[in-house]
Amino acid sequence: MASDAFRWEVDPKAVEASIRALRERIRGAVDQGRYTKVRFRYKGRQLLPDLPLGAVLAAEGLSLALLGPLQVLVVNLGVKAFIEVELVHEASERVREGEDLFAAGEVDAAEAKYREALAMKPDDGAALYRLGVLFRVTGRRDEAIAAFEKVAAIADHPDAPKALEALERMNRGGRIL
Repeated sequence: MASDAFRWEVDPKAVEASIRALRERIRGAVDQGRYTKVRFRYKGRQLLPDLPLGAVLAAEGLSLALLGPLQVLVVNLGVKAFIEVELVHEASERVREGEDLFAAGEVDAAEAKYREALAMKPDDGAALYRLGVLFRVTGRRDEAIAAFEKVAAIADHPDAPKALEALERMNRGGRIL
């Protein structure tokens, strides 16, 4: 599932500046949409439980509330490192719910969740791709093609190559799973 993620450079020699840069990046992303959580990973492992976005932003005014755990984290790493920061959008949550419903055979409910995600974030490639698969499996070929074409147009989206492959298979009359 796609979410908005970026790498955060952590420099224990410049803790304040590192955390300030993180806050600025998160604030900019918040202005773009409905983000609800922040997830921190280091070498693929989650470092802290998902933090409510409000808590991260509140740290701007109450520096000890979040700076404490992040400062401890930075100091414990002890070396300059990159931490993956993932902003979890409400649309991503709906896509995940749709995936679970689709896997359980609840096709109509899954479609509703994917459409909810797209209402929140119209360019959500993950929702578009999964909706395309749902359309293809349920025999709605034209709708599937339209969804896959939208995903394929998002060049840097991880589902774009799969969408292109699906379009090629559909053009050859093949079956997409």
